[in-house]
Amino acid sequence: MIAYNRIDLDNGIIQEQADEALAKNCMGPEENTQIRVKYPVAFYTPDIYIRIGLFLLTVVIVIFSLGLLSLMMLSSTGEHGYGAVLVFYGLACYGMLEYMVYSKRHFRSGVDDALLWMAVSLIATGIAWSTYPTIGALMYCLVVFILTLYGSLRFANCIMSLVAYAALLGFVFNVAAELGPMGKTLLSFLVMAVSVATYFFSTSLHSNERFRHYGACLVLIRAASLLSFYLAGNYFVVRELSISMLGLSQEPGASIPLGWLFWILTVATPLFYIYRGIQKKDPVFLWAGLGLIAAAVFTIRHYYSVLPLEWALVIGGILLIAVSYTLIKYLRIPRYGFTSEEVDEQHLLANLHIESLVIAETFAPAASPASNDFQFGGGSGGGGGAGGQY
Repeated sequence: MIAYNRIDLDNGIIQEQADEALAKNCMGPEENTQIRVKYPVAFYTPDIYIRIGLFLLTVVIVIFSLGLLSLMMLSSTGEHGYGAVLVFYGLACYGMLEYMVYSKRHFRSGVDDALLWMAVSLIATGIAWSTYPTIGALMYCLVVFILTLYGSLRFANCIMSLVAYAALLGFVFNVAAELGPMGKTLLSFLVMAVSVATYFFSTSLHSNERFRHYGACLVLIRAASLLSFYLAGNYFVVRELSISMLGLSQEPGASIPLGWLFWILTVATPLFYIYRGIQKKDPVFLWAGLGLIAAAVFTIRHYYSVLPLEWALVIGGILLIAVSYTLIKYLRIPRYGFTSEEVDEQHLLANLHIESLVIAETFAPAASPASNDFQFGGGSGGGGGAGGQY
């Protein structure tokens, strides 16, 4: 399904592992060079600055050529047919994208990124233009989800996978809105159910070697599902959505239905994320929990203000500095699998071990001797020399 050459993708991961081993002085430059020769990568992947420049240049070329095409075809198609022009040009961008990837070996070069985003954007806009106002928000979310999901599967684009997940949540949101008051009431629980299902599904795919090239996309989806689960249970978010969608008129001190449950989720979910991250050594859970602690504090302070904002910020900053300093000093010596020292992340291709590659590529197999006069056996105790004889 993926458009890029899988062998080159695997070789690229091997080269990254070799570079990390070289940086850690686990191998010498000669071994690193031999690995690069043995596992070459034929992709064109420039540095970040050239990639940004190529991205902007490609976008400008696409926009100017689209403008020229629009001037030529608007007189014959009219404004109502402009959606078909956008779809046609989006398909042309996709065809150019496939050509650049297959023939020119572009991989994260900026050109393929720009063509992918322009193709999806133009096709989605063209469909919306052609079907407006018959197409609703529900169907448009479904169209965007299908397009971005295909783009994610075909080109392993991390941001596009995130847009696909956002479109899925938008689809669920609109389904609940069209179900009437009952659907709007259950919206939070529907989003939480979708978030849990997405997390377990993406986790199962991430542990499967067949999907190793989508590792970064799946990690991002896991983090997004954890975030969406928390937002669906956050008291502030649920209260504001209930007021806007259900038209509830809440007094300043009044609580929403099942408010106690959402307060528990607001406070307990980040703590559970941190506990799970520490227990499983999972950085996705750990970083999500640490980040959402701030959201929980903001929610509590929004309804129960104890100190002035300035004092709350000063005290919070002092506490964070104290906790950070204590943890850094305590984890200077690794404890329970945690350390304050900077460590490199493991690559997604866990089953390819750089040690075996170094041995295979740097040490030639020893030649077998032409003759061997030494004969095992003898002895009275099952081992050579056990009985004083060899």
